[in-house]
Amino acid sequence: MPLPTGDRQMSDPRIETLTASFYHDPLAEFFWPNEESRAKQLSAGLEFLLKLSSKIWCSETANRKYAGVIGAAQPGGYPPPFFDSMVPLIRLILKLLSLTPLREMEKMTRVFRRFDKIHPRQPHWYISVLGVHPDHQGKGLGGELLRPILQKADKESVIVYLECSNPNSLDFYRKYGFEVMEEIVPVRCCPPILGLVRKPISESSERA
Repeated sequence: MPLPTGDRQMSDPRIETLTASFYHDPLAEFFWPNEESRAKQLSAGLEFLLKLSSKIWCSETANRKYAGVIGAAQPGGYPPPFFDSMVPLIRLILKLLSLTPLREMEKMTRVFRRFDKIHPRQPHWYISVLGVHPDHQGKGLGGELLRPILQKADKESVIVYLECSNPNSLDFYRKYGFEVMEEIVPVRCCPPILGLVRKPISESSERA
């Protein structure tokens, strides 16, 4: 299903790609059930995640568009320094307050607090967001975007961590070595959210 026409004009084409990718994600539908306003609300949260990512890779297409985008924080990059995140956080709050009822904001806050509780404390790469535009899914782009991070994690002998709320994505992540670390339902009626971890692969185990 295409995005509502009025929500297509976004200044950053990377955000447009991510919004299209996550538009029907169970967590996005839970937070913003109104399809007419969901794209604007969702794009604000995705923009925040992308701004806090210390590394961003994109798969480019024609006309300054992107087929896929991944944002990640390298070991030691999460949580980001307070002053680095303060301005994006304030902008996010102001955007969401203008688009989202206060009751829904409280629900979102509770969910993200639970995210933080299951977040690994050991050094790791944190994939904050990974999305492929629906027009380009099924072409292996998700794996191409993941590969640089997995290679760096293997070289540094650290885990890779992400949250996933779409059960249809679970087989994809398992193919690249991710396993379910924990499953949470942060608030009533919220879709299950999975914390996925991939352990580093050494060169010796690859040869074996």
